[in-house]
Parts: sequence; structure tokens; C-alpha cells
Amino acid sequence: MNSQTIKQLIVAGDWGGLDKSLSRLSNSEYRRMEPIVNSMVLSTLGNDDFWKAYLHLLMFRRQSFLTGILSIKHLAKDGSLDFRSEDARNVADWLRENSPESMVKVARMALPILFTWQQIEDLLCFAGIEDEQASIDLLVKESSPHAYYVLFGILRRACDNQQLVRNCLIQIMKKNDDLSFNMASIVRSYFGIDDIRSTFSLQIEPFELNYLDKSYDNFIHVLQGKRPRI
Repeated sequence: MNSQTIKQLIVAGDWGGLDKSLSRLSNSEYRRMEPIVNSMVLSTLGNDDFWKAYLHLLMFRRQSFLTGILSIKHLAKDGSLDFRSEDARNVADWLRENSPESMVKVARMALPILFTWQQIEDLLCFAGIEDEQASIDLLVKESSPHAYYVLFGILRRACDNQQLVRNCLIQIMKKNDDLSFNMASIVRSYFGIDDIRSTFSLQIEPFELNYLDKSYDNFIHVLQGKRPRI
């Protein structure tokens, strides 16, 4: 059984045939087939076919194919990834009903391979992660500009919870890379966390803080260590 056969069964929607073919494999053949399905089949499918195939593979053997979510990278890169499509919602519904803990794993795996802040927000919606603390716990582990932009928006909504913002700031500072230090400076200045002392190369004046709110481009401009274009 080769990758082309699997792809033909998936594109044809022949789930019975796919199940039968996978079930015939020996344990060693099955172990070899798992990475082939991810790297040579799922990673070549369009958005709708991907979500349909991913759902069926999860239903067949969730533990084996959960990492198939990593195969969305080509969709994220070309902009065709749609977490809000009906087929994607079917995946989310199945995971929430059958393995809620796997939903968080899927979100953690998908986050680093997304290319835009909108994709990240759609991922949070797909995964049903609405709680501010849960969103922060997921996003604070990622150091991309678009992840930091979404994180900044969540912190703004949670601005009345100074302890939550403070704890997030401490986690960002521990990451010890230039972009994270700039993000820490933004969070410290914007939310007035004055009890945490550190030396940041990025210094933001109080009158410049409103600049950060105006657009994604403005935020990224400052995050990259540049002076606000006032």
C-alpha cells in the first residue's frame, strides 16, 4: 500500500476502502505508513479534503494520526487554511466529544506553523479556547510577531486582572530572546507593571502607548524595536 493509493481513497471519499487497507497492515507496516500519510498525503490536500481526511483518520486511530495537524502548514502558507469551514468544525466537534484533552494538543502543535494573526485567532475559535488564562497559556509559549499581537489583544481585554498580566510578563521575560524582550517592554509599559525591574533596550514613552492600539502594522513596528511613527 503506497501513498498514492491512500491519496486516491481519500480524494474519492472511500473511507471504507481506506479503513480496510489500513487494517490489513502489519504493525511494522502500519508504523511506516503513519509518517507517509502525514508527509506525503495530508500535506498535499486542499483545505476541505484535509479536514475530511483528518477527521476520518482520527476516528480510525486517534493516537496515531493526531500529529496530522502539522500537515496544514502548506495551507497556512498559501492562505487557504480555513479553521471555520464546516469540515474543520466537524473535526473540532468530534475532538470535543471524544477527546477534549487532544484539542489542546492539536492547538499547541498547530500554533507554531501558522503565518498570520488571523489564523491564530481562528485556531483559538476552532479549539474553543475562550478563557483568557487558557489563551495566554497557549500563546505565551510562542515567540512569533503574530502570536505576540494576538497575545497583546488578549492582555488588553484582561487589563483589569493585573496579576494575570504580571504573570504573563514574567513568562515572556524568561524566554530571553530579542523579540520577547521587546514584547516584555511593551507589556510592562502599556499596563504599568512598575514593580518588575529590568533593563530593556526598547524604551516606550507614555505618549507613544496609544500608537500600539491603532493597527497590527503599528504594533509590529514597535515590537521590532523601532520608534513609533508618531
